[in-house]
This record gives sequence, C-alpha cells and structure tokens, in this order.
Amino acid sequence: MSAGADKNKQIGQLNVESLDFEQALAMLNDLVGKLEAGELPLEESVAAFEAGVKLSRRCESLLDAAEQRLQVLNDDQDA
Repeated sequence: MSAGADKNKQIGQLNVESLDFEQALAMLNDLVGKLEAGELPLEESVAAFEAGVKLSRRCESLLDAAEQRLQVLNDDQDA
C-alpha cells in the first residue's frame, strides 16, 4: 500500500466530528485538489471521495450551527 493510500485510509477513519471548520475545510480542499489533479489510483480516489463527503457534511453542519447562533443574536436585537 502506498503512503497516499495510508493517508487516505487514515482520513476515512478520522472522526470528522472532532474537527473545527477550518480543519475540515483545509482537508476537504486538499482532497479536492488531489482528485481534480488525477493523482490518485481508482481505489484511493473512491476513499478520498468518501472522506470528502464526510468532511463536506461536517463543514455544512458547522456552518448551519453558526447561522443558527447568528439568527438567535439577530432575533434578540429585534426584540
């Protein structure tokens, strides 16, 4: 197994729930760059894509939470 495969396997097993937004986004950008460059063999590409979906969902969840917090602040100002 190549070093890239080991890294992608680690990313696939990573608990994305422990990542903050900036960490998840940086990892997602890295994976997207590798996928777009065609640097990875098929199996590693699939693993990277799966990890990217998890990271994307984590980013979306964190953004939704931030939006809700801002909405609460806005609602408090309007009251």
